Amino acid sequence: MFNTSAILKKITRSMPETNHQELTESIELLSGYHDRLEKEVVLIAKKLQVPPKKINSTLAKHAELVEIKHAISRLTAHRDRQIQKIDK
Repeated sequence: MFNTSAILKKITRSMPETNHQELTESIELLSGYHDRLEKEVVLIAKKLQVPPKKINSTLAKHAELVEIKHAISRLTAHRDRQIQKIDK
């Protein structure tokens, strides 16, 4: 399993130095990891016959998924700000 907090801190610290392509790649990688983790949680919950409402609640509160979503949002916002600066 990844140490998501350490990875996200490293990405956040290097954001001012990153270019548009690096940000896009990071967003894509984090999105892929998020999707795989979410599918894994759902698969395990279904095997345990957890009700769908409980699965959705678990996904919404899953610390690592929430942290990854937040990081994706921050990276996307940072990338969009960079694009706006270039366009001006």
